[in-house]
Amino acid sequence: MSHDSGTSTGSRGSTNRSASTTSRRRFLVSGAAAGATALAGCAGGGGSDTLTVGHVLPTSGTYALLGESIMNGFDLYLEQNDGQLGGYEVETVQRDTAGETDTGVTITNEFLVQEGVDALVGPVSSAVAIAMMQTVQQESSAIWLNANAGDYRVTQDGCMDLHFRTSFNDWQTSAPLAQWVYENVADNVVLSYADYAFGQNSKNFFQEAFEEAGGEVVDEVAAPLGTDDYSPFLGDIESSGADAAFSFFAGSDAVNYISQFSDFGLDDELTQTGSGFLLSEDTLPAQGEAALGKYSLLHYTATKETDRNQTFVSNYSEEHDRQPNVYACQGYDSAQALDIAASNADSTDASDLASALSGAELDSPRGEFSFDPDTNEPLQSMDVREVVQGDDGVENEVVATIDDIELPDWGCSL
Repeated sequence: MSHDSGTSTGSRGSTNRSASTTSRRRFLVSGAAAGATALAGCAGGGGSDTLTVGHVLPTSGTYALLGESIMNGFDLYLEQNDGQLGGYEVETVQRDTAGETDTGVTITNEFLVQEGVDALVGPVSSAVAIAMMQTVQQESSAIWLNANAGDYRVTQDGCMDLHFRTSFNDWQTSAPLAQWVYENVADNVVLSYADYAFGQNSKNFFQEAFEEAGGEVVDEVAAPLGTDDYSPFLGDIESSGADAAFSFFAGSDAVNYISQFSDFGLDDELTQTGSGFLLSEDTLPAQGEAALGKYSLLHYTATKETDRNQTFVSNYSEEHDRQPNVYACQGYDSAQALDIAASNADSTDASDLASALSGAELDSPRGEFSFDPDTNEPLQSMDVREVVQGDDGVENEVVATIDDIELPDWGCSL
């Protein structure tokens, strides 16, 4: 998935995150495992007692916060497990993709060919993920833990046994909401979305499911990425006469859209619903009271009142002085997935790790989920959330959980 969520809000110790520099860290198996030390020396995948993980993630540019959050979640899991995954010491290597497609492909190639990594974690952008597929398939030397890129075409066009989505796909964050909206909100909607691949996919998947449920899509309104003034588009939404809207916007676009939606007076005319990235932990502080009463769908909600999640929130908040977002959860679960794979595989060969992870179940802060053995997509519940006033500002509250969601296979059968 590719969207604008602002810039990085924190650093990761003294490690260098520039695009031209490879950052290398080894997690020590000791009581001080949380303190990683820089390694000198030659590149390479360590040895039989070491797992080398390559983070194909941005730490600068538009998606910096997302990349940092994924790495923070990954590191938290490592620190809680004495720096080990599956009994192996772990070395992480990272270079900044800056969210750029060509850079992401170059880094992927370097990690697989020169660094000899055992696992790839990332990317953030779906464009980078689609571009990476050929390199990963050609080398077939590392398991790929896709910690954010949600475009369904990675499965449809790639269908790789080494690719495991530890995050979501764009069908999951849109289509399952349709039945709930039809039954609980309105039988007619207008679609509004950021006019690029992920926005288009999201509105198409929602529309198909909403019409299948018996609902009517009365109009659709597409806005360019990076729109500052949404008033012409909000006027079109108002004139549609719909009782509800389903929207996909993210990052600064989501902030601008929701704020202006409220200022335009549309809160009194129709109910706003959308993908969870429309109303996320990262956008809510800037959206403020304009977000109140609006609904969204996502696989992770920081306020979810389960022991597993609240422990994760407490540990992450103590480490980073802020609540975890969905990206941190995806990073955490990427480490957990690799832990399961390495614990059950005969070796660190990519094929052995993939075989061990196929169909595996994870006890995640988001809730338990498993990998579909036919596609390696996550089989997971989705939270319907309403934005409410909390003690420290607006927050998402889970109002329903959609279970037993049957995913499309997009022609993939592993």
